[in-house]
Amino acid sequence: MNEPQPVTLPNGLVLQCDTCRNETFEYHRWKLQATGMTFMGMDWANRDATCFVCTECRRIHWFHPV
Repeated sequence: MNEPQPVTLPNGLVLQCDTCRNETFEYHRWKLQATGMTFMGMDWANRDATCFVCTECRRIHWFHPV
């Protein structure tokens, strides 16, 4: 896990928490679960989402993979 820091989005804006307006986040990547892939035992093939966790209120901001 990286040190908490501000996040600049691809459009040039700085990410701000929707709940508390904090601008410092922890970076994480988490697997998106798909029922079909789990059923076939292929969870490893699920896509990753980029997630930023607010350091103040702990709200998770999920970003769909491109």
